[in-house]
Amino acid sequence: MATTPTTCVWLHGDGLSPYDAALQAYPAAPVIFVFDEPLLTEGYRLTFKRLFFIYECIVDLYERIPNPVKELRRGNVVEEVLDFCRTHRATHLAVTETYAPRYREFVRLFEQQGLTVQQFPKPKLVPYSGPAPKRFMPFWKNIERTAFRD
Repeated sequence: MATTPTTCVWLHGDGLSPYDAALQAYPAAPVIFVFDEPLLTEGYRLTFKRLFFIYECIVDLYERIPNPVKELRRGNVVEEVLDFCRTHRATHLAVTETYAPRYREFVRLFEQQGLTVQQFPKPKLVPYSGPAPKRFMPFWKNIERTAFRD
């Protein structure tokens, strides 16, 4: 008798919505969000106010979604997600793509450790078919009218 693989959902800072595609696809799966310690200490150096805002968004999201197991951790993203998946005997990881620079490396490392990663397309807020933006403001000038249309 074949068993259905267990899936966990990995949320990141660009997917904190109850409408996140991975959450929608797996409403009964265990969910994890990890505050990326190396990035916080060596990279972005976010203010306490910004970190607390992100924390509040996660708490609010966790209260709104039906998933029975929801964890919030701090540390190395790959190590924490792998530990979470092992704890829940998951062989699959569902995630919604992001533009975050380290995202692809994380996915590669998860797969290298034996997880099957199901990636859902990142949501498009506005239609855009131009080249990948290098800077925000020129990109914004191209899409501003579409973003605020009624």
